Formats: sequence, C-alpha cells, structure tokens
Amino acid sequence: MYISPKASAARQREAQNARDNRAEIIKALGQGQITRRDLYKWGIFTVTGALALKNGLSPFATSAFANVPTGTPRSPLFGAQKFSTPMPRLALQTPIPLTKDVATGNAVFPAALGERPAKRLSYHTDFTANPTNPAFKNLISGRGPIEGRPPGEIFAHQRWDEFFPKVGYVMSVGQIAPNSRFHPNFPAQLPNSVWSYGTGRNVQGRLPPPLFKGRYGEPILTRIYNNLQVLRSANDSGFGVNETQVHFHNAHNGAESDGAANVHHFPGTFYDYRWSTTLARRDKINTLATDPRASGPNGSGGLVNVPGDFRELQGTLWLHDHRFFFTAENVYKGNMAMVNYYSGPDRGNESLSDNVNLRLPSGSFLDYGNIDFDVNLIISDAAFKPNGQLFFDIFTTDGFLGDVPLVNLAYAPFFEVLPRKYRFRILNACMSRFWKFALAGPNGAAVPFKFIANDGNFVVNPITLTSLDQQGIAERYDIIVDFSTFPVGSKIRLVNQVTMRDDGRGPDNELTLAQALAGDPDDPCIGAVMEFRVASTVQSVDAPGFTYTSAAPDPSQVPAVLTQQIPIVAPVRTRLVEFGRSGTGDSRNPQTGQCTPDCAETATFPWTIKINGQEAHSMNANKISLLIPKPGEVEHWTYVNGGGGWDHPIHLHFEEGITMNRGGDAIPATELNVRKDVWRLRSSGQRKVQFQVQFGEFGGSYVNHCHNTVHEDFAMLMRIQLLTGVAGSPQTAVTPTPNPTPDGVVWTTPEILPEGDPR
Repeated sequence: MYISPKASAARQREAQNARDNRAEIIKALGQGQITRRDLYKWGIFTVTGALALKNGLSPFATSAFANVPTGTPRSPLFGAQKFSTPMPRLALQTPIPLTKDVATGNAVFPAALGERPAKRLSYHTDFTANPTNPAFKNLISGRGPIEGRPPGEIFAHQRWDEFFPKVGYVMSVGQIAPNSRFHPNFPAQLPNSVWSYGTGRNVQGRLPPPLFKGRYGEPILTRIYNNLQVLRSANDSGFGVNETQVHFHNAHNGAESDGAANVHHFPGTFYDYRWSTTLARRDKINTLATDPRASGPNGSGGLVNVPGDFRELQGTLWLHDHRFFFTAENVYKGNMAMVNYYSGPDRGNESLSDNVNLRLPSGSFLDYGNIDFDVNLIISDAAFKPNGQLFFDIFTTDGFLGDVPLVNLAYAPFFEVLPRKYRFRILNACMSRFWKFALAGPNGAAVPFKFIANDGNFVVNPITLTSLDQQGIAERYDIIVDFSTFPVGSKIRLVNQVTMRDDGRGPDNELTLAQALAGDPDDPCIGAVMEFRVASTVQSVDAPGFTYTSAAPDPSQVPAVLTQQIPIVAPVRTRLVEFGRSGTGDSRNPQTGQCTPDCAETATFPWTIKINGQEAHSMNANKISLLIPKPGEVEHWTYVNGGGGWDHPIHLHFEEGITMNRGGDAIPATELNVRKDVWRLRSSGQRKVQFQVQFGEFGGSYVNHCHNTVHEDFAMLMRIQLLTGVAGSPQTAVTPTPNPTPDGVVWTTPEILPEGDPR
C-alpha cells in the first residue's frame, strides 16, 4: 500500500495527488456537504464497498508510470529515529469530591469550579420546559439545550440514588493545544489536526490521552464539554465531525451513559455520564455484599464490599468517541482515554496483604491505584501528510492502515524500567490494524511473560507465553514481564509479528521473531514498536520527587490463581448473529442498508448483519435487531463471519461473554472459558465463536458492532434493546429513539425485527 521512498518522483506525485483527492472526499463527508449514499450513487464506491479503481483516486488503480498499483505515499519522519524519545505516561486525572444536596438530590461540585450540579434528569428537560431561559441554552450558539443528554425519564440516570456519584471529573473535547507533537522532530499539530480531551471546562485538548482511576463502590460523574467549533465547515483538517458521544468500553452502565444510544451532542453543550462502577450480577449474586472479594478499596487500607459476582470484576477499560458513522475519524483524531478499575483483589498495591489483594506489580505509595509498575500502553498506527499533520485515508471500506507506530500517541518511544516485575495493560487502539506482540531480549531471543487478563477480565490462572495471540482492535491484554533477569543497560523490544493485507481486510502472515525484527520494507509497523531500557534508577509517578533504585526490593506477586471459573449452564435461548457483506458471502442479499441517523432514505451499504438466519440488514439507530426481554436470563450467542476474506473484531456493549468454543476450530488458552467483550472472527479458521452471556442491572438501547471502525462507520452495527425488571422504570418497555439536532432531541418509534424478539 505504502510505496517505497525510492520510487520515482513521478510516482510519488501520482500517489500524493490520488491521496489528496481521497482527502477531499473525507473532508466533504465531515463537513456535511455530501453523504455516504452520494458516494455510492456517484460510483466512487462500488456496491460491494470497494473504492472505484479510478486513476487519481484509488491506491489500487494501476499506476500510469509502472505496472504496479498507484499506492500511497509514506509518512515523513523528519529525521526521527525509533526509540529516540521517552514514552509519555497517560495524563492521570484527579477526581473531584461531590456532595449530595438533600433537598434536590443533585450531585454538587465544589463551589470554586463554578459548575452547575449534576442531576438525575438532564438539563435538556429544563430547556424543554423553559426554552427561552438562557441558563438552559447552548453555551456557544445560544441555540438549543445546554446538555446533550435527552430529556425526561427515558434518559434519566438509572438507579440514581443507589449509585449516587461520589466523585466527578470535568473534561472537554477540543482542538489540540499549541506545540503538541507525536515526536520532538515532528511538526506541531494544527488545532484541527487533533481533537482530544483536556482537563476542565474551557480547555484545549492534550497529548497524551487521559487516564482515569475508578474503584468499585465509588460511582463517578464525568461531565464532558464539547468545545469544538460550531460549524462543520470550520474543520479544515479534512476529517472528523464536531459531534460526540463517549462510550465507556466496556463498563457496566445504564444506556444513558453507555455512549452509543444515538445521543451525540453538539459544540457548546455538555453531557453528564454517570459511571456507576456496578459489579455485574449485583441483583442475583452476593446481594448482601458479604463476599470481601466483591469489593473496592476504601482508601485507608480496608475494603468497601459491594453486591455482585467477584468473578466479573473488571480492570483494564477505555473510553472513546462513538458518534455513529464517524467513530473511526473521531477516535483516530484523538478522542480516547483509558480507565483502570480497582477492586479488592486488583488493588493496585503490591505490598498490602489481607488474603484478598493479589499484590500484582503496581507500587506501594498509595492505598490503591499505584501505577509506578503498572503501565498503560495505547498502541496505534497513524499516517501523516507531507507537512507532518495527521492524516486519515480511505483505501476502501475494508479498513485504514497507518505506517507510523505510536505508543501513547508517541512515535516508537523508549521506556525505562527497573530490573523487577511490571504489569502492562496493552490496548489496540488502531482503526483496522491487528497486532501480534512478543518481547525480544538483547540477543533477539524471545522473553517469556505471563498473561493475566483479557479485555479487562482475569484469566483463572496466569498463562506463560513468549508471544501473544493476534490482538484485534479494542482488545486489551494484560501481561506481567519480569526484567530482573536482565542487567542494567539491557534493551528489550516490543515487536509486532503480524503483517496486514494491503486493503486492511485483516491480518495476513505471522512472522517469526527474527523475521519481524528484520522489519518489512513494505510496512514500517512490522518489527519493534517500542523499547524497554533496564535502568539503575527511575522516577516515581505515584510519589513525585521520589527516585527508585535497582536495589529496591520487589514485593509484587503473580499468584497461581487469579479468579474462579464461571460455569457454563443450559441457556434460556440461543442466538445466531452473522456478520457479512452485501453481495459477498450472502448470495440472497445484494443488500441495501440504512444510514440512520445521517440520512433518511435507504442507501446501499457494504456491511450487513443477519439475525438467526433471516434477512440481512445494516445499521439503523431506529431498528432493534435484538431484544433482551428479561434481565438475568442466560443466553448462548454464536457469532459467524459471513465470509469474503474479511476479519471482524466484534464488540458487545455493556456485558461480557464467557468464550465457550470456536466452532470446530482450536481456541487459544487466553480465550477458552475467559470473559471477553471483543471476539475476532477470522476470515479462515476461527470464523465462529460461541459464548455465554446474561444481561442485568440496567436497560435501554445498546449496540453490537465490528470494531474495525471503518467497517463500523459503514453500518456494521446493530441495536440491542435491554428490558429491565426495575418497577416504574421506562426501560421495562422498548424506548423510543432520540434523534439529536442543534435545537434539541426529536423522538421516533423504533422498528423491532421479529427474528430478534423472543417474546
């Protein structure tokens, strides 16, 4: 895909001109000048979703100067070398204590912040009742409501008093701050090249992304302001859209705070997300909160017990934009963060011994949440324009591949470690690229490590590996690496061992460690993406100003047992969900889809979903593909790749499933009977996966989709409706669909597919 830097000047110009033309298409989409339907109507995309093989447009069209594809230009590096800049730690956020106003039931921020209280009902409710009152109007335009959360009981925070927020965060999504760079040698990014999160109300975005700490038993209220420009046309970067909804992947929250219920909000508004820190099965298991393993740290060495099943504790999570049909562009643009949840077993304190805490590598200065030796790694790929500005490309609707590896949004950095054990929480935050990581020691030999968690869920027993399985988009792998066998001065590299098909369809070939270390001239993301340097001293993050030395003891442990297995039981019902492509892998359906919320008419879309073998369909926020009629019922779901040569990492919002089998194919130990929320459906082998799932605690509208976000943005999603058993809750019935506009929300009545409704 990326042409050699040694290619002729004529070929370089040809590839750049084609890329510039593709960029104009993306820009017109983002500014609302055209729709995705227009791309099909004009023949820019074919009915199968491929970019038309036109010279001056497609990277796959034959070059006018050689009998090879046109390709696309390599990103400039401005003389930067790998491992020449330190890896930035994520920007740790400080929680704000909240108090409860007894008279109103509101959550009150400290007065010095000047923030209005957080409420069970949205401020949109106040605007609807008082549309001329400036206190409830958009902060920038004065048009429409101040809060993006829809009005009334349907989007009220569920079980508000039960999960009343004790701490809060105030964040903004906005243009990147001046002098923000992906490497010291790279040019500073222009304001619209990167949109990211900043701490506070009227602030600019920052690099690296934020890190939030949460703990069970302490619900969180996160207020996110949209500080972007009001007019879409003001976005001169060529990609991204100035509307946002934030998905907390994959925390156990009500639909109003899940960030994927078609509730994007506009510049000049905020949205209050209540992150409940609910432990799943609290209404069925350990309801009296007597099990100390189901708990969160109290900040003083003790525990706060919570109802629920300790086997469903979560740890490594993240959040990202989920604006339907623009998710890939907005996330790629910087709308992401990570969240670590802490519990009694996963305390983030390696010294405290109480027969509950696992004492995993972390640190000891804080009661919980030490991160000196517990490190988040957001690993992604990117592409850049000749002037060094971030660039988003459309090869086809198959996927987007960058040619610059980033860790915590820094180009191929190094990270100093002591000769001791470390925990790494690895997130694949690419749009379409799969990774397969191994560690190479100073002599190139594989370094063993222990695998402890998949998608934030502990495996029962640590698994010793020398190479991870392929890691799909949004999957999180937690590993523990022991550097104590290496002398100070040693260099250990994190190495990617899997090539990608040029069109982004999925992984291609797995390489040996030696092959990967040699690199691939066609893909700079093959080989080492970061370097660990064993040092004699490192600075503490948890206790600023403190210096650790290599002689410091390592009290951390890796217990032989991390959790207990949840048994597989007979299901109340089974479901079959097939993810396919119109005209490919489903000869009966050269299918049209719908692009709600972005156009009202039926449009042709490449990606489709079938429920229980019935007619294929694409995403429509006003169409319910699956309905869950009752909380607590065990179901067995089977996901199937419909074929055609594409890989799909499929994500289920809100709940995790216990991976049962891969059809008749082998299943890796890191997945078998392990809780996950993203499953890779491969193009050949492991095309199926079956898992056990049950829903509970909250209700409303959620989604299930491919996390190759380019597939997602071309309608490979479906809506799921969860009905609750909470008396008086509007979620006991199917909820109407909110359709946001700058003037407020308009409601529509959703269609329910009969094959998805078991009632």
